[in-house]
Amino acid sequence: MKVASVVVMLRKEASGELILSNNHVPNKTHWDLAVKRALQTINRSSSPLIKVVLARSSRVLTATDIDPITWLACLQVEGENAYQFCLQPPNAPAFIGNTPEQLFHRKWLSISSEAMAGTRARGGSRTLDLQIEHDLLSSPKDHLEFTIVRESIQNKLESVCDRVVVEPKKTVRKLRRIQHLFAQLAGNLKREDDEFEILSYLHPTPAVCGFPTETARLFISETEMFDRGMYAGPVGWFGGGESEFAVGIRSALVEKDLGALIYAGTGIVEGSNPSLEWDELELKTSQFTKLLQLEVPWR
Repeated sequence: MKVASVVVMLRKEASGELILSNNHVPNKTHWDLAVKRALQTINRSSSPLIKVVLARSSRVLTATDIDPITWLACLQVEGENAYQFCLQPPNAPAFIGNTPEQLFHRKWLSISSEAMAGTRARGGSRTLDLQIEHDLLSSPKDHLEFTIVRESIQNKLESVCDRVVVEPKKTVRKLRRIQHLFAQLAGNLKREDDEFEILSYLHPTPAVCGFPTETARLFISETEMFDRGMYAGPVGWFGGGESEFAVGIRSALVEKDLGALIYAGTGIVEGSNPSLEWDELELKTSQFTKLLQLEVPWR
């Protein structure tokens, strides 16, 4: 079946009467409080925290079960410059996603990774799209967030590589709905570490946790009101001297009789605004919510 036909089919299934309820955790009020608390911690001179990534889980309850494979096929329409994945153990929920973020690709001793941070919507015209791109490239707040991610990944790679090249150092990667600041990193491993060692070096990056890592991890555990589960974890494959892993963001957990949990997160740094960060969450989840054509107000 062609992807276009699948999209039409799912949209017919996902009418307003299919959606029974939807609920954000945290809601907007609790989100604002969490972001303000993060900013207070970041701005405190005695705190080492520079960046923390806060996430949101949105429960969409449907009258009939969502087919994760059908949903994933629809996401492929938006899949340029992205990885699509579906992980579903027997008799278990399906974790699906359409993530633009590579954790690493390794072939023998060659390894590459990507730094991605800062988010803007795409423009409705070429002129507007370029204006938004310029705004993203010139934003001090987004530059800070991006630099933290890029330099952290570079430092982690340098600990296991002879030499690391960053090229381009800062550009914009455009997806169907979103554009991000982006850098490519590449190096040669000092020795043939196995994939699990490389994963332990690189994961989690400041793009999904924060910086410093342990300080951000502690803040998240004390602040977030839900269990992330597989969200933002590494997703990939390995074998035959080659491996490739992506970061499990822009993702959802599809559960029988329970609809879906849709996940998104944003990086909080000095200069972040709670309402703008909430809007970014909405933008990042739009590939799922627009597909379901949600008509019930968010709680």
